[in-house]
Amino acid sequence: MRLGVCWYPEQWPEQDWADDLARMADLGLQVVRIGEFAWSAMEPARDRWDLGWLDRAVEGIADAGMRVVLGTPTATPPVWLMRERPEIRIAGTDGRARPYGSRRHTCPTSPAYREESARIVEVLARRYGTHVALDAWQIDNEPGNHDSARCWCPACQQAFRDWLQDRYGDIDALNARWGQAFWSMTYPDWSSVELPAPTMTVHNPSLELAHRRFASNQVCEGLAVQRDVLAEHSPGVPTFTNLYMGDLDIDARSVHRPNGIGAIDSYPHGLGDPAEVAFNLDLARGTAMQAGDGVDARGGRAWVVEQQPGPVNWTGDNPAVPPGQVGEWIDQAATQGIDTLLVFRWRMARAGQEQHHAALLTHDRREAPAYAEVREAARRLPATAPPRRPATAAVVADYADAWIPDIVPQTHGASHRTLAVAAHRALRAAGHVVDVVGDDADLTGYGLVVLPAFHRVTPARLATVEAALEAGVTVVVGPRSLVRDDDAVWVDTATPSGLTGRLGALVDRAGSPRGWPRDTPPSRVRIGDAEPCDAGPWLETLEVQDDDVAVLGSAVGGPLDGAPVAVRRGGLVLMGASSSRAWTSLLNNIQR
Repeated sequence: MRLGVCWYPEQWPEQDWADDLARMADLGLQVVRIGEFAWSAMEPARDRWDLGWLDRAVEGIADAGMRVVLGTPTATPPVWLMRERPEIRIAGTDGRARPYGSRRHTCPTSPAYREESARIVEVLARRYGTHVALDAWQIDNEPGNHDSARCWCPACQQAFRDWLQDRYGDIDALNARWGQAFWSMTYPDWSSVELPAPTMTVHNPSLELAHRRFASNQVCEGLAVQRDVLAEHSPGVPTFTNLYMGDLDIDARSVHRPNGIGAIDSYPHGLGDPAEVAFNLDLARGTAMQAGDGVDARGGRAWVVEQQPGPVNWTGDNPAVPPGQVGEWIDQAATQGIDTLLVFRWRMARAGQEQHHAALLTHDRREAPAYAEVREAARRLPATAPPRRPATAAVVADYADAWIPDIVPQTHGASHRTLAVAAHRALRAAGHVVDVVGDDADLTGYGLVVLPAFHRVTPARLATVEAALEAGVTVVVGPRSLVRDDDAVWVDTATPSGLTGRLGALVDRAGSPRGWPRDTPPSRVRIGDAEPCDAGPWLETLEVQDDDVAVLGSAVGGPLDGAPVAVRRGGLVLMGASSSRAWTSLLNNIQR
């Protein structure tokens, strides 16, 4: 795994650059990312270009024997541009444009924003696109971060209606598929469909889901504009767009598949726990896998574009990072198949919004605690990072599956991410090498496939599961699975819909394992002969319909005492509990 750093030469005196670059090279770094926030330094005013400093920075990196990742600066359009073309500004749910003064203050749909983005990208691509030291292009930076994926401006309102009309054909079809008769919300025409701004209570989940799909699509269209410019003027140079995987408003597969690189920013302190860090690393690779890829794709290719090197400035409590932790994060990324890891950042910022964000150098240029750990990692990784082994198990994780439970949570803490991370943690603890794949992957080559919160029912998804079962794969359907159609409408058959006949069982009750009153002890679960454990935030009890169905686990105590929570018939398993401990017990049971 290659190591590198994020460097912001435009923020520092140029007399410091030579020393910075010499220290980077001495540290063993191979890649330097620059430019992604530097639009105003590149173009101080309309068509007044100042790229001499960037020329010298690129040449300095090359002369130091390192490679350049050049970012397109479209996450931070400068003040002069925002004043000149205010239609670029993103609007909040009240329809009012948000002020500039931060970053990501842009409407993803805005034709002006896309036009200006293409303009500066073309200038950069023509100038640096064939430079010998250019390693890759970073397109934009963390789209969707700071709640920036969805905009409520007039342009987005009209674009959303056009998108819906293209998707559904006519308004009657939309009304039927969304069930708009509920609460008398039938739309008379396309002009009556409004963006889901706050209303008296909640909107129809179908509207909310459609808006998230639309917003993700708009972001990806904007990224594609930049990608096309780079492909024309910098052919053959890899591209990627980095995402913070704690954000779920954008379908990361739609962002990463066109590039073939899953690029993420890893800030463990912003996530739930170390298990979610591990999940994100496998998910990063999986989002770059193409439709139809399977175990032979080795989980896909991924970079960590920003690695936390110490305390950050935005998590609320901002805890200290103990000695050795940064080195462990780097080693973890290497063992989970990450190609390249860049530490954010080289030197702590003295000005601006991130002055408390740790770096490899302190504000006064001393070595920060992570400096020695990065040096040691650079020394040992080439000799100790083995090629990633083929996966023995796959977790299927899909963004539309994540959006619907977020729109209709029903029970606190039972999000798609929570349930998927719990299953992923148990698989890794059981010794599996895990791929996190999309619902259009080829599952037939894995020994074990887990479907936690596999929420939506479509013929294609069911066919994928059936193909895996016919190939002899053990398939475990987890909780909150196969209950709604592709428009977030509940199915009219028993759940998990489409598999109850093969399974010989169905879901009877679903929700929180806690009873009423809420201070009574909740139901726990026992899987096989393991000790009873917490059920997790979500629990489904099952109705067994056929005599040849094996009951693997039951609820213990609480309001659901004695009810089946895990069953098996042949290669198909239905798991109703959601805690990692319950998953561990189940895996021990089915792998004997």
